[in-house]
Amino acid sequence: MPSLENLHQHFNGKSFVLLAVDVAEKKDVVWEFVSNRGLSFKTLLDEDGQVSGRYGVRSHPTKFLIDTEGNVIGIARGYSEWDTDEMKSLVQFLLGPKS
Repeated sequence: MPSLENLHQHFNGKSFVLLAVDVAEKKDVVWEFVSNRGLSFKTLLDEDGQVSGRYGVRSHPTKFLIDTEGNVIGIARGYSEWDTDEMKSLVQFLLGPKS
């Protein structure tokens, strides 16, 4: 999660939004986790797992890159360091030159 927070901070103010979706946990447990780690990106709850099921999530964490039209343009499964120069370059490329 720290690398996602760093990525979120790096692209703050640009046309980039990072959303976390927590699956099948109680709201108070999730909010405590988010608060204790100082995460500033939005965290949504999928309490009954329906959203995860629709997206075919089989392992956690799973990350989806979604364009401004709502199309899934990339999927990453498992843990990754999202704040490396390579990942930042990839996100910048996907955002395009105007961002």
